[in-house]
Amino acid sequence: MRKNRSRFVSAVITLVMAAATAVVAPTVSTADTELLSCTGTGTNTYQPGVTLQPRTVAVSSSAHYEPCVSTGSPAITSGGYQANATSVVSCLAGSFAITVTITWNTGETTTVTAIGIIAQRPANEVVVVYQGTVTAGRFTGATVVMTAALLNTTPAQCLTPQGVTATNGPATIVITQLT
Repeated sequence: MRKNRSRFVSAVITLVMAAATAVVAPTVSTADTELLSCTGTGTNTYQPGVTLQPRTVAVSSSAHYEPCVSTGSPAITSGGYQANATSVVSCLAGSFAITVTITWNTGETTTVTAIGIIAQRPANEVVVVYQGTVTAGRFTGATVVMTAALLNTTPAQCLTPQGVTATNGPATIVITQLT
């Protein structure tokens, strides 16, 4: 009797979990999703330089993405941007809001509004992860994740009043849009 009851309870739990998954999980096929993914390089300059002490810094940021691969826009093979932002940052951490307009090789543009989180890593790379949305142009409404691992080749500069004035390294962008 106990064995049958255990099987019954197990079957009911399995049935309820399957029904809940069917109700909660959205049905999205690959035909409903457009994805653009690019790799490239990024460069940031800082004025004044970034130090260990948090301070207001003007950041000039640029990226060139190539190659790009897209499930819905195969003509887009490269793109880039140049943007400026100001925020309180240090060699250890920080965050800032940016708006960038990426110009693609097709002549189309994509304007992205995002929040960037900065983290210093053990090998002196400055990892920046931006998350946001496309607010205008190609891919309007899409979700965007941009990352950059910018190498700080002068880590001792964090200890000086001048601070670190430039970083560069690999960068990526991924744009996902339900169609």
